[in-house]
Amino acid sequence: MQLTQSQEDYLETIYVLKSQQENVRAIDVAAALGFSKPSVSHALKDLKEKELIYTDKTGDRKSTRLNS
Repeated sequence: MQLTQSQEDYLETIYVLKSQQENVRAIDVAAALGFSKPSVSHALKDLKEKELIYTDKTGDRKSTRLNS
């Protein structure tokens, strides 16, 4: 699967945030990247549909999962 630079940036940011805190939320990603929460939510939805990330029951982004 070919990823865009933007998708790679999101995944890297989630990975770094996950190494620093237990739960990673869309607002955390937005703050780290300097983007609006709606923009980040849209991008994260796309990553979730591609099964690159998953969400727990509370909606927190907890981990990244890369397709092989």
